[in-house]
Amino acid sequence: MGESPFEQIMNPFSLDFMRTALAASLPAGIALALIGAFVLVKRVSFSGLAISQLAALGTAVGAIFGLHLGKFGVALVLVGLGMALLSQTEKSSRTPSESWVGCLYILGAALSVLILSKAPQGEAHTMEVFFGNILSLGRYEVAESVALFIVTVFVLWIWFHRWVWISFDAPTARVSGIRTGLWNFLFFALFAFAMTVSIHIFGVLLAFAYLILPAAIGLVLIRSVTNLFAFIPFITILVTVAGFYFSFKWDFPTGPFIAAALAAIAILV
Repeated sequence: MGESPFEQIMNPFSLDFMRTALAASLPAGIALALIGAFVLVKRVSFSGLAISQLAALGTAVGAIFGLHLGKFGVALVLVGLGMALLSQTEKSSRTPSESWVGCLYILGAALSVLILSKAPQGEAHTMEVFFGNILSLGRYEVAESVALFIVTVFVLWIWFHRWVWISFDAPTARVSGIRTGLWNFLFFALFAFAMTVSIHIFGVLLAFAYLILPAAIGLVLIRSVTNLFAFIPFITILVTVAGFYFSFKWDFPTGPFIAAALAAIAILV
């Protein structure tokens, strides 16, 4: 026999759509959070915000044409162009790179809103792109999330010590003969890919929250690098599961609820 409505309210995870949404959120969230540790140490979190807006712009363009894979493809192209531009502007001494990051952020956000305003369901598309709709995720998003997790963990694990060395002590790595430029390019390619896929899954707000906040909490509380990369998945899973449960109980949007919970914990620690 199936569970009664009362039992379903008491246990939200008895509902199929809740389990599917959680399965789609956790792998991508953990992947972003692991990448976020390196993003924070490298002090390029502002670049992540610009990348997220470019990915949102690509998603908006794809949404206008009613595409699924098309949204991801356009977003990935725009993110790649943005990363290439940022890599070139870093070499310029005339203009601070932060100004170019700010330009890309504003351009991506503004054009996304302008494009979606012309869509037949513009307001709904805007909410989906920027704030996501986790509870509507399906098996396709679960597959995307798991694939992102596998790629991210493999790339970070197989060269883990090198990533740590380049991120935490770049001058010594350069003196030791490591081609830091090449390795940074590979990292930013993974970073851009992960952000694009994640925004495609659950929107800009939660993607950026997963990228920055679990790692920020870990960097405050944990001193060992090994323990840090064990703590980050733990706090991501804990807050995500709790966020799903309490947002359902209290009738709040799940994505913004999880993002707010992560931000509150980060401020408290």
